[in-house]
Amino acid sequence: MISFFNSPLLAIDFGSSSIKIMEMTSGRSGKLQCLGLELLPRGVIEHGVIREPETIAAALQKLLKRLNIKTKNRRVAISISGVSTLVKRVAMAFDADVDLDEAIFEEAKQRFAHNLEDMYFRFEEVASTFVAEAEKAYILVAAKIDTVEQYIDLIHRVGLKVGITDCDFFCLANMFDFNYPIADALTMAINIGASSTQIVFLYNGEFLYSREIFMGGNEISQKVSDFLKVDFENAESLKISASMGEQAIAERIKPAIQEINDQLAAEINTTVTYFMGEEMAGRFEKVDHIFLCGGAASTLNLGTTLSSTLRAPVQTINPFQRIDTQPSGIDMDYIMTQGALFGISVGLGLRDISEIK
Repeated sequence: MISFFNSPLLAIDFGSSSIKIMEMTSGRSGKLQCLGLELLPRGVIEHGVIREPETIAAALQKLLKRLNIKTKNRRVAISISGVSTLVKRVAMAFDADVDLDEAIFEEAKQRFAHNLEDMYFRFEEVASTFVAEAEKAYILVAAKIDTVEQYIDLIHRVGLKVGITDCDFFCLANMFDFNYPIADALTMAINIGASSTQIVFLYNGEFLYSREIFMGGNEISQKVSDFLKVDFENAESLKISASMGEQAIAERIKPAIQEINDQLAAEINTTVTYFMGEEMAGRFEKVDHIFLCGGAASTLNLGTTLSSTLRAPVQTINPFQRIDTQPSGIDMDYIMTQGALFGISVGLGLRDISEIK
């Protein structure tokens, strides 16, 4: 996490299918000021890596103009995800005379199996109830320098300044913990986007584990496209219509959607099995709650498929549940119907830069 300023931020979430902007007055205690989304062509961002900066910059400028946001001296929070980002929670004990920075850096090189010389690396000690005596818990984060610089350059192109560079996993956890504080329960927050699915395990607000699966709504649309032999855009529209309750369309494309639902559920179940066994060594017996957000969260039968596979209740997150949305002038129907798209944006918008060290 990299920070430079100490004033309210404009949160900008660069997804693979859209750019989302959210502005609050002052972090967790603030009020929603503006909210908006601009669609992106397929392929301009792939697995978190920017492929067509000019196209993205033009879309961002269009969105800023539509929201009437002035760019002069504006500071923003952005988030990085995908293949260029590594996150790991570790529990370790060090002797008092050990150089902590050096010891954790060496540990990170082993855990990540990447050349950290090519990456920004940060770590932070976190309070934990899942450590042995004399151990402390740390969150390790690394992001490829080239990728981070891509996003910073993109922000500079439109006349903005970067205040915070965050990580999607932490934004997801931050948004969820603010809106749904759940005690004494193992919870999964899952952000299902167009090209990837991000999973975070939390217990009493404590970040325990994360994983990104490179599968999402695009795979479902592509399967529908292949199934019906129509182009991707038509398949996307049909998928959305089916998910919104168009029964005739739903019956027609249900087999194609269900195939990907089953694959995604199996991948998430594999993640749960690994987390329970390898990461937590049998401390948990089951997942108590599953919460979904992201553009593909409302996909036809996805929630029921996940609930059946993982044997846990599933519901869709409202990222604005505890956020003061009045008197922003934003259509509440839009927040209620499209709010799940803004999970990462809300997590960013809740950041108070004055609290970042």
